[in-house]
Amino acid sequence: MRFARHFTRAEAEKLFDKSFELPEGFMFGVSNAAFQVEGGFNGPGEPLNNWVLLERSGKAERSGEADRFWTNYADEVELAGRMGCRGFRMSVEWARVQPGSFPRDDYVPPFDEEALDSYAEIVAAIMKAGMEPMVTLHHFTHPCWLGIDAWLEPRTVSLWRDYVEKVVTHINKALVEKHSARPIRYYITINEPNALTLTTYMLRYMPHRKSGPGHSINSICSMIDGHCRAYDAIHSIYKEHGWDRPMVTYNTINISVYELDKMITDLLNARHNGVPRSGLASYLADGRDAWDSEVAMSPEVEAVPAFNRRLEDIAGDMVRKYVTLDRLAPAVDAIYSSPEPEKLDYLAVDFYDPFPRNLIRWPDMRDLREGRFNINSEHWEWVLNPRAMYHFLKAETINADGIPLCIAENGMSHRVHDGNVEERKDGATRDVFLQSFIYEAMRAMKDGVPLFGYFYWSMVDNYEWGSYEPRFGLYAMDRSRKPARRMAIDVWGTNAGSVYSSIIVALESNDPDRIVEAMTTDL
Repeated sequence: MRFARHFTRAEAEKLFDKSFELPEGFMFGVSNAAFQVEGGFNGPGEPLNNWVLLERSGKAERSGEADRFWTNYADEVELAGRMGCRGFRMSVEWARVQPGSFPRDDYVPPFDEEALDSYAEIVAAIMKAGMEPMVTLHHFTHPCWLGIDAWLEPRTVSLWRDYVEKVVTHINKALVEKHSARPIRYYITINEPNALTLTTYMLRYMPHRKSGPGHSINSICSMIDGHCRAYDAIHSIYKEHGWDRPMVTYNTINISVYELDKMITDLLNARHNGVPRSGLASYLADGRDAWDSEVAMSPEVEAVPAFNRRLEDIAGDMVRKYVTLDRLAPAVDAIYSSPEPEKLDYLAVDFYDPFPRNLIRWPDMRDLREGRFNINSEHWEWVLNPRAMYHFLKAETINADGIPLCIAENGMSHRVHDGNVEERKDGATRDVFLQSFIYEAMRAMKDGVPLFGYFYWSMVDNYEWGSYEPRFGLYAMDRSRKPARRMAIDVWGTNAGSVYSSIIVALESNDPDRIVEAMTTDL
């Protein structure tokens, strides 16, 4: 099915009537992650993270220079500001601020304070460009010296808290004392722990030595514990220094199976909702029913084989039987033993294709020729379903009264293979993608979802976990040149940055005619 705007001009005029008003302080922005954009990892004399063995073995493409964001961040920050962005999501790479060699017993290297000063400079530049930094402290990677399966090691959670305390204290003191700026307001502790544990220990895609459902459960428990410790540490640091209260969260990638997504959020919000530990079972059962009911309203935009649907049902049943409160006891212990009852100051979600039935795909002859033997859809094959995002945003508000919500990632990919840009099978282009998904974000907000931000992934094509083939950028990176150069258009030739900018300016104007024009105009 060809992807096109799913709404008419008349429907846009109805949504963006005189009653529509973008809330003051709403953040349109862009997102990136340190390892994917900074460059300078895993080579001789460079910081080593948990991807080093895959890169050096040739099983993953070398990350190399990436986008050179570490040295050229000013150019991208300026460009984002010129687009009209009000927010800029970035991350701090643990391996860069606490670099070390390969693991050995009880080895814990010192922090690199020069690297921390450099991160403070990046954050200060974002603020000076008129944007709100949203800082992620762990985006899928950790230092090599922690070992490949770090979140399965007992010492990691305490070392993680030490890292969080050092990063948050050092960067914010530098902002205040060296840059005459204020402390960071928005944090994401751990990026998509539900995706990280699944892709590591079940799909065996991320770096790992161990695998299986037991390790998946153990790692998610450690990451929930890690989030709790980071949340408490950040709030404690801000109180100690007299800084304004920060906004701290984790983010989830939307997956239609409750136990693989919203269950974690509901657990973290249990004490916020006054749920005693003895009442968790019924609280989660009600949350699952409400989630399933809202998610089920998502329309089908592409027919899938009955076999795929059956596999999704079987997998869902298995997950529901396996992911139990008993197995999650260490995570529950962490939540209920914390001195801070609140664990999420805002909600952050990443929306791509949330339905497992769409992600199952058997290899074809081209895959076999290219040596691809995985049975999951590639980034450029993910189904685009903007109306489903509306229902997932509404579902996120379940058990979350009074908590604001942000879309921390939403994007689409083209593929570049052997230097050639390939058309998506649905024919989607990034201009229509932006119009369609932002339309649904605004519709959800108008219907009562407390949305305060939308961040597109990503501003510039980057390193997508072992490959430069997926291209998500509003702006392309021409990697046929050395060094690679950023282009003024996206990889398909769409002036996506200009389209995003025009949508932002129109929505901020609160002028109905201008908004409708920006949301319905063809390039």
